[in-house]
Amino acid sequence: MEDPEAVARGICLRALTGTPKTRKQLADLLAKKDVPDEAAAAVLDRFTEVGLIDDAAFAAAWVSTRQSGRGLARRALASELRAKGVDGEVAAAAVAEVDPQDEWDSARRLVERKLPSMRRLDRVTAERRLVGMLARKGYGGGLAGYVVREALDGLDDELSDDPPGALPAAGPGGQPAPIETSSEPDPDLVAPVPWSRERSAARAAARARATGGEEADVGGEVGEGLARSIGRLRPPPDSLPVDDLP
Repeated sequence: MEDPEAVARGICLRALTGTPKTRKQLADLLAKKDVPDEAAAAVLDRFTEVGLIDDAAFAAAWVSTRQSGRGLARRALASELRAKGVDGEVAAAAVAEVDPQDEWDSARRLVERKLPSMRRLDRVTAERRLVGMLARKGYGGGLAGYVVREALDGLDDELSDDPPGALPAAGPGGQPAPIETSSEPDPDLVAPVPWSRERSAARAAARARATGGEEADVGGEVGEGLARSIGRLRPPPDSLPVDDLP
């Protein structure tokens, strides 16, 4: 290699034409091209001085695009920056710019996108899959569990509210399931007897005869007939069978 620094400069400029790169990424690229370490270090230092290499700017741009575009949490963003060779303090400063509320909103959007595909699953399975998806995005268990339960509770409420006039559940062939009816009368269902003044008066007179004409045991009129006082009722005399009551 006649001029290693010239070769290193050309490699770095071509790499930086497409997207920004960290110093470590460029150093790895130069090492792969067999550029001597001294020449690589000299070129990288010079590029850093003139601003062509700026790990802090790279980290800020990476966090902004990955958080808004992919919905990654701060934990995942910091891990990616470390993998790119960004210094730990620089990465922490960039990740600290993410607003906690933006993190919550991103987690909710991720769950909302996945929620339609969870409708056919039982709640336990859906919750496990959604929490796992958020965990892979870097979200902690507490935040992920809260957001997932919140979304599934809303889905349960939505499914439990049948719209007015909704058809019964579909039966075989996609047709509405028939409503089961029976021609046999229900023995526990007794039709109410309509009230009339004459019937009420007759029942009151029969009760007065059954109690020996004492009005103290009789209260005011309620509904049909007269209301009896609370307490043990006196048995009717043998001379007036109960069946004779109107």
